[in-house]
Amino acid sequence: MVSNKKIAIMGIDNAGKTSILTAMKKRFNIPKEIKGLKPTKQIERSSVRFMDHVIYQSDYGGQKRYRDEYLSQTHKYLAGIDLLFYVIDIQDSLRFDETELYLNRILEYFEEVEFDVPVMIFFHKFDPRLRDDPTLQKNAKKIKKLLRPWQPKFKIEFSETTIYETHSIINAFSKGISMLYTKHEAIYRFILDLVEKMENVLSLLIFEQNGIELGSYFMEHLPLKMRKKILTLYEIAQQRILEQNRETYEFSDRLDAFTKISGVIQSFEIEGLVFFILLVLEEHSEEVVIDQFNFFEQSYTEIYEILRTLLLDEKDKSEALNPP
Repeated sequence: MVSNKKIAIMGIDNAGKTSILTAMKKRFNIPKEIKGLKPTKQIERSSVRFMDHVIYQSDYGGQKRYRDEYLSQTHKYLAGIDLLFYVIDIQDSLRFDETELYLNRILEYFEEVEFDVPVMIFFHKFDPRLRDDPTLQKNAKKIKKLLRPWQPKFKIEFSETTIYETHSIINAFSKGISMLYTKHEAIYRFILDLVEKMENVLSLLIFEQNGIELGSYFMEHLPLKMRKKILTLYEIAQQRILEQNRETYEFSDRLDAFTKISGVIQSFEIEGLVFFILLVLEEHSEEVVIDQFNFFEQSYTEIYEILRTLLLDEKDKSEALNPP
C-alpha cells in the first residue's frame, strides 16, 4: 500500500464536478453553498487526509478548450492518476455523445500506457424529485450500455448522486476509495460481532472525518428509503457534535409512521484524526434502549483500539514503502 494517491475528477462542463467536491468539503447546507460557483479554470488541486494517507484531488475544468488541451498532452495531464471519478449530468441526454467521446479518449490513453485505473462513474443530478422519472433510469441504462466495451478492461462502478442528498455523494466517494484501499476486515468483524450481541439494531456505521465510510451494517431487508433516512440522520448528528463541540449525541426520530428509532453517535480522536460511529436502534421500550446504549458504550475501548491499531499498522507500512 502506498501512502499517497491521486484522484482525478473529470467530465464535461456543467456536469457538477465542483459542486460534488464542495459537498465533500462542506457536507452541510450544500444547495446554499453551491450557489454562485463558477466553472473550474484549467485544474484546481486540493488534498484530503484519509487514515494515514494523503489523497490529492484534481478537479479538471470541463470546458472544451481545456478538454482539448488535456487530450493533446495526455502524458502531462493524465499520467499518474490512481482513480478516476467521472461525472455525468444524468439529466442532460443531449450531451451524452459528447461526454462518452471524452471518457473514451481518456480510457484509450490509460489502455495505451497500460494504466490499470479504476473508474467511478457519478450519475449526477439524480435529484429526489426526479428519482421516479423513468427517463433518468433509461438514461443510466444507455450510458452503461455505451461503456460496456470498456468493462472487461477496467474496473468500472456506478453511483447515483445529487447535492440534495449529501450521503449519495459520500457513498460514491467511499465506493471509489474502497477501489484503492482494501477493506479493513477488523472493523467489519467488530461491527458484525457487536450487532450479533445486541437487540433491535437497524444500523451501525463508522466514518472517518472526511465522510469516507470505513464500515457499515444495515439490517437485512431494511428498505432503501429507511437507509437513506438513517444516513441523513447521521449527517445531522455529526453536525450537532461539531457545532456543539461534543463527543456524544443522542437522538430519537421516526423512519416512517410505524418505526420509531433511537440513535447515538460517538466521536473518537485517534492520532490526530477524528472518527464517528453511529448506532441506530428500533425503539420498543425506553428500558431496552438504555440497556443497549450502555452495552454499546462498553465497546468504545475496543473500537478505539481497532482504529488505533489500524492507523499505526498503515503508518508502519507507509514508512516501510516510503523511507525518509
